[in-house]
Amino acid sequence: MPSPALDGPGRGYDGRMISVIICSVSGTKFAAMSAHFRELFGDEPHEIIGVHDATSMCQGYNRGFAQSKGEIVVFAHDDIEILSRDFAQCVKTHMEKWDVIGVAGTDRLVGANWAMAGPPYLFGQVAQLGEPGRGPKGGPDILVGIFGVHRRVVGGIQGMDGLFLAFRREAVEKLGGWDEKTFTGWHGYDVDMVFRAHLAGLRVAVVNDVAILHASEGDFGKAWQESAQLFLRKHAANLPLWRARWGRTAGVGVQTREEALEVMTAWKWEE
Repeated sequence: MPSPALDGPGRGYDGRMISVIICSVSGTKFAAMSAHFRELFGDEPHEIIGVHDATSMCQGYNRGFAQSKGEIVVFAHDDIEILSRDFAQCVKTHMEKWDVIGVAGTDRLVGANWAMAGPPYLFGQVAQLGEPGRGPKGGPDILVGIFGVHRRVVGGIQGMDGLFLAFRREAVEKLGGWDEKTFTGWHGYDVDMVFRAHLAGLRVAVVNDVAILHASEGDFGKAWQESAQLFLRKHAANLPLWRARWGRTAGVGVQTREEALEVMTAWKWEE
């Protein structure tokens, strides 16, 4: 195993603390993400743990978790931006009721990608950063993808996107961590972990009041296809025989982060 490359105290246990774990090979991205989370948390007890030489996402997340000490553990990509200024309080409030939360997912997992279920089984919303130089004349700088926002929180979720996931500490421990033996690359880790949480009877939810901007669209090439086959072999017995086609979702194009946040908070949620 490579020598540890971790930032953060990672000793003991603190039930008040939120731990953020980020796998990143980019010092610039990690520094920006750390500053961003520190600003969001303010005086809230927190730690930010960076794993910079992970051999896979699962392996990196397991190493980061082993160093963490928070009751709430956030696993985040290194290319997201939290638009919600009340982020810390939102996460703490939701984690009083739920074991696992994310911002986009499905309550009927049919394959290795949560979005394959299609409507009406998709929930959440994520803002997507457009390509550099698109601008007002070439199209929207940001596209807000809207999957399902009829309620502030949607429970009974079976699969979620890994750009942002928060777990209660005991949930990660109950699941035995991320499956680094099966998923040895950078795909499949998220849908597997969340599906296992669902199968274990944990309380899993998509939350629509945490607004996130993501800078990448995802890669569904050969490496993803290989991880998808691993996922299907592992979970075939628990997946429905019915397979949905990819479904269309709504999207709103905007020019600024402020406009994206306005779109993502305009809903009158059913509580």
